Amino acid sequence: MRSLERVVETRIDMLELEKADEIQEDCPFCRSLDCDIIFALLFTFVIACLLVLIMVFWLRGVLQYEDYSEKAQKKLISTNPKLFDNIQCIYSFVAGQRQRVKLDFIDFQLAGTKDNCDQEYIDIYSELKTPSDDLLTSMTPTRYCGSVSPHVRISLHNVIVIVFHSRVGKKRSDKIKVYGKYHFISDSKFNPGRQLPGEPCSFIIDASEKRHGTIYSPTYPGTYPSNFYCSYHLHSDNPNDRIHVSFRDFDIYFGGEHCPYDMMTAYDGPSNRDFIIRKICGLQQKLEMFSLENDLFIEFNTTNPAKNDLRGFVIEYQFSNKFVNVRKLISNQKGVTHLRGTECDVRVQSNRETVHYIQSPNHPALYPSNTICTYIIDGLKGDQNLEQVVLRFESVNMMPDKNLNSTLLTTTTTRAPTTTTTSSTSLQESSSTTTGDVCEGTFVGIAATANSMRAVSSDTDESWYDVTLCEKLKPGSDQYGPYISQGPRMIVVFSSSENASKHGTEMDEPFGFKAKIEFKTDFGIPGEAVADSNKCLFRFRQRRGSFNSPRYPANYPLDTNCTYYIQGHPGDQILIYFEQFALFEENSAEICNDWLEIYDVFKNPDGSEKLIRQAKHCWTIFPGPTITTFGAHEMRVIFSSDSFGTDNGFKAFYEIRRAFKEDVPSKPKHSDSRHCGHLIQASDQMPSGYFSSPGFPVKYNKDLICDWQILARPGHQILLRLTKMEVEGEMSESKINCKNAIIRIHRDYGNRITDETICGTNPDILKPIVSSNDSIRISFMTAPEKVNGLKGFNFTWTEVKQVQQDSECIGEGLYLCSYTRLCIRSKLKCDGDENCGENDDTDEAHCNIAEKEADKKTVIIAAIISFAIFMFILSVFCFLFIAKYKRRQYKKKYGNRNLSTPKSSNGYPPKSRQRQPYRSQKPMGKTYDEMSDYDGYIPSPATSRFIHHDAVGQIPPEPRHHHRHRNHKSETSHGGGPSSSSSKPHNSSSATENHSTPPSVGIFYG
Repeated sequence: MRSLERVVETRIDMLELEKADEIQEDCPFCRSLDCDIIFALLFTFVIACLLVLIMVFWLRGVLQYEDYSEKAQKKLISTNPKLFDNIQCIYSFVAGQRQRVKLDFIDFQLAGTKDNCDQEYIDIYSELKTPSDDLLTSMTPTRYCGSVSPHVRISLHNVIVIVFHSRVGKKRSDKIKVYGKYHFISDSKFNPGRQLPGEPCSFIIDASEKRHGTIYSPTYPGTYPSNFYCSYHLHSDNPNDRIHVSFRDFDIYFGGEHCPYDMMTAYDGPSNRDFIIRKICGLQQKLEMFSLENDLFIEFNTTNPAKNDLRGFVIEYQFSNKFVNVRKLISNQKGVTHLRGTECDVRVQSNRETVHYIQSPNHPALYPSNTICTYIIDGLKGDQNLEQVVLRFESVNMMPDKNLNSTLLTTTTTRAPTTTTTSSTSLQESSSTTTGDVCEGTFVGIAATANSMRAVSSDTDESWYDVTLCEKLKPGSDQYGPYISQGPRMIVVFSSSENASKHGTEMDEPFGFKAKIEFKTDFGIPGEAVADSNKCLFRFRQRRGSFNSPRYPANYPLDTNCTYYIQGHPGDQILIYFEQFALFEENSAEICNDWLEIYDVFKNPDGSEKLIRQAKHCWTIFPGPTITTFGAHEMRVIFSSDSFGTDNGFKAFYEIRRAFKEDVPSKPKHSDSRHCGHLIQASDQMPSGYFSSPGFPVKYNKDLICDWQILARPGHQILLRLTKMEVEGEMSESKINCKNAIIRIHRDYGNRITDETICGTNPDILKPIVSSNDSIRISFMTAPEKVNGLKGFNFTWTEVKQVQQDSECIGEGLYLCSYTRLCIRSKLKCDGDENCGENDDTDEAHCNIAEKEADKKTVIIAAIISFAIFMFILSVFCFLFIAKYKRRQYKKKYGNRNLSTPKSSNGYPPKSRQRQPYRSQKPMGKTYDEMSDYDGYIPSPATSRFIHHDAVGQIPPEPRHHHRHRNHKSETSHGGGPSSSSSKPHNSSSATENHSTPPSVGIFYG
């Protein structure tokens, strides 16, 4: 710790050391220096060095800038702030012969904005021929103001005139800034060839003078002139030459997809009357074109006025006879054409199930290096025609590139995953595969699915294919094909490496590839085609699958007949259900020109087939689930359309399942859980009955197949009546839609055409049915997919006999229905169910139905419940009566003893509770009788802080309160205790008390 004593001791020690002989005395100058002074000097020196370095570098930069700009940097416009209120200045820049003027604006600031140049602006005239041209009659100049600097400007000839106009004057708030550089440059680069006489911008570029070069727009990189025309005719005398042009920079005003304003047009020939390769505008990148032969004509047109500050274009051209020979590539095949503007892209078009061939360039010779050829193969696609592409390779020999490293190519060769496929099915599965070995050299890629074709057509360097071949194939390899497209188009890409030409031709085998293209009618049906390709016949043998109308989900073609063979094995059954069904709606429900028929196929011992039709569906009926008849393991579906009207058609699913053990289950509970329902036999003891859907009235499940068959005695029939029905679906007067669940009533199971199909929630839609023979069959099916699941249905049946004479229904135990003339058992009379059929209730007409329907069990249960409720109510009344009786007896016993209030356990009468406000503002405290020095009112902590502190936080002296006694008329000689401090009178009951009131809780206001 620093103290005065320690400071003194330290100072004495220092004086003793100074007197010592061994200590050398410092020089006087050193003792005079202070550390703070030394630090200040060093800091000043460092700052001075930094300032010197900054000045050196700044001067160095200024000198370099002045050396670079030389005389070019000038003040284009005087920036004297003391300009007149209305001033106009003209600045003319005139270059020499065969020169042009170039202006680069460095800094630009004038009054106004881009859209409002009324007060101050500059006009630039860059298309004048001479300085003396009349500015008023010349072309409209480009006007600039505000802070948007003009783009680089290059004169069309050798003159540029700038007109500065200002009416700002003393109102100016910002300083004028118009700084820039001007150059006089040569115009040689703007003359790419021989100029046509009398044409300012028309040139002929001859290969004999220059095999390659560059074409610039008239004032590139400055803004190109408005309302101007240029033409460039590229020509070679060598008929084997082709011309390649690539656009290194292209920036022309984009007015729309069809380029209605400024545009460039390329023609595949010597003039603008030849085929147009392409019209171009906007901003383009990586654009290149090839001529088919030795001539190419390019036009450049601009309109008036000028649009923005657009640069124009830079085109590099090349004449060569090493480009792909397109004539040899297409081999004069009909339907095979060259895509104009490309080096070797080919389009193959079908002429209705035709055959074509494609091959690599120079095949069978060695293919050229660094070449990409795309073969677009298109089948027919229209309302009536739809084809698919079938490709088979005849030879594939891609030589490996020995000069390639393990890395990928860095040229324009696309990347492609290698996938081997042998059929159209595996081709579709491989379409989603993007991994695998990457072909690093020459390859052939096949894109047959929508995703892969979209990737190939996207003009990116990372294309991928469904199948890629990049080596020599062995004879008999599965990779030769066939490859089948998913739709009417397939794209094949051939890409060679940079070093392909270095392999040599020491091998006798052909190089590249050759493939055969076949176009076959595509019905868009996922099955095995049967017979000729133009016939709509398909076979299905897998355990489950789908089939659809031709070209689904598009409209099916007119005049089409399709047959679907769904084949299982003996011991199988076939289930089909529909996802969509929409045939052409006719004018009347009676007309059925487009239809779908379903047949069961039975095999005879001699091998012949027997077809039994299940159903015929027209536009009015959405088919429900159905299954083949017991014993048939094949199903045949036939679809037919006429020559008028079409729609989306249908899509259905099928499942080949193991057949049931029985046609109809013989017992309600049997071993086959997949098959519900049972066989019902009518008899004298059971002439009537009922059956219902599984779990009724609980919701049914999906994938239900139920069969009920009711057998009557010989000479009798079955009357069937629907009592309840809640099955999903809809039935109207014009249409029936039982897509997910369906009930079928088979009057005659041998003739399925007479079947009745119902669904929905209205049981009245089905009238009572009488079977045509001694049996009737009912089927209920739900779709294997998700169903909503409603309550189901309930049927009643009755064994009846149709009679002609009344005498046929006379006898004990028989009853003749009055209207339907049906003979039933007499014991069915008055049984609560109508057993006489439609519009005949004579068997229940004279019966006391109320008594008949009374169920003893129901009556007993209702009686028990009613008795329980009565006993509960009685118990409640008894309890209330007893409680009231006890209170009355208590009052009689104790009511006349004392009129005073009963005392509490401590001997004091309980204090009467006075009504207090909802929120009392009177602080309350506790009472302590044993503390005589206090008045018995002890405040709570919050009350104490509120009362015993003044506004400044001081505690005032606490006053002592004394008990004050008031003598009321009701007080006796015992009254010595304190009473309430409230001045309000007591209740009348408390006024008659004969004893003193004990201390209680007090209330006071602070």
